[in-house]
Amino acid sequence: MKKFLVLLPISFFVFACSNDDDNNASSNDAITAASVVENYANLVYESYSDSYDSAVLMQTAITTFTETPTEDNFTAAKDAWLSAREYYGQTEAYRETNGPIDTEGESWSIGNEGQMNAWPIDESYIDYVLTGTESYAGDYNSIIGDETYTITEEALAGSNEGVDDKSISTGWHAIEFLLWGQDNTAPAEDLPGQRSYTDYTTAENADRRAQYLTVVTNLLVNDLNDLVSTWSEGGTYRTVFEALDTETALQQAINGAFFIAGDELSSERMIAPVDSTDGIDASGQEDEHSCFSDNTQRDVYANAQGVLNVIYGSYGTINGASFIDLVKQTDPAQAATLEAAASLVATRAALIGDNAQPFDYLITQETSDNTDGPVMQCVVALFDLANEISASASVLGINLN
Repeated sequence: MKKFLVLLPISFFVFACSNDDDNNASSNDAITAASVVENYANLVYESYSDSYDSAVLMQTAITTFTETPTEDNFTAAKDAWLSAREYYGQTEAYRETNGPIDTEGESWSIGNEGQMNAWPIDESYIDYVLTGTESYAGDYNSIIGDETYTITEEALAGSNEGVDDKSISTGWHAIEFLLWGQDNTAPAEDLPGQRSYTDYTTAENADRRAQYLTVVTNLLVNDLNDLVSTWSEGGTYRTVFEALDTETALQQAINGAFFIAGDELSSERMIAPVDSTDGIDASGQEDEHSCFSDNTQRDVYANAQGVLNVIYGSYGTINGASFIDLVKQTDPAQAATLEAAASLVATRAALIGDNAQPFDYLITQETSDNTDGPVMQCVVALFDLANEISASASVLGINLN
């Protein structure tokens, strides 16, 4: 099973080369900020819906595996995780928008991003880990190994980051670890973690491991369902968002793309593991976003696509009034510069996402002070895109910090 075999009904990066004639609105019609905000809300709802639907398919595959733990069913569960990540990765551009996923303390907030996608994780908080050929408990008495711990959704949610920021018990990467196990292979081998399905049949704590996998998957699906519901027509946050003044709503929407391009993806998810590796060894594997499945290059690809979705107002069946349309009306030259920056990100992210080598191998060939390799070239393009998003927002009278 290889990550490149995931089949999707999504064409990535098809909007980076769009022009006026490609948009639903005629080039002779004035695009309003209100129509851009409305289209953005529809885009968010549809992409969260797709993420939820794909997670339900993953949940079904995992249930099939835990009820009938065979190697084929284990592979199917991992395939379903990989497929679902493609959809979720695009929704990352809705973070840092004062929206429900990562805002707390408001009546409409869910604040479940850390419960869904926190990383990197200390695997020994969840289950046994390996050093060489020996297993050990690590710094924690693992949840699966602690028979006094009752595994429920409430308990796992309460344990998330219960010791420190790496004591992660929930979300995509907890599920990923339970499916693949640690990746102790050399990056050049192009292999993910090698957990055996027998961890769920004859191994110690097999039943508790299966229970944990089931419960943590259910929790993720429920979190995604909450996001779909709150963004639906008449949903709790959709109502709040639509009541915002147009400039505030537009600023919040664009800030998410600005944040992912200029900070979270470029710095945290790309530069950090490059720096950990420093062109020498595989130590940066632990700082990879999806280090157990060797799926980090696809995360990069999907995260970058999410940024482009927001810029072009396009996702799935949604293709309407967009941020770049507004910029074109106000400052065509700046819009052209933004489009060029977006196109370059599309190209360079594709060189990572479709690379024959996994991300953990690519970063062993690079250092953060040298931009010759595909990872750092993409970082530079993302920084430039963030700058152009900010400059484009400025021509509309919007300040992005």
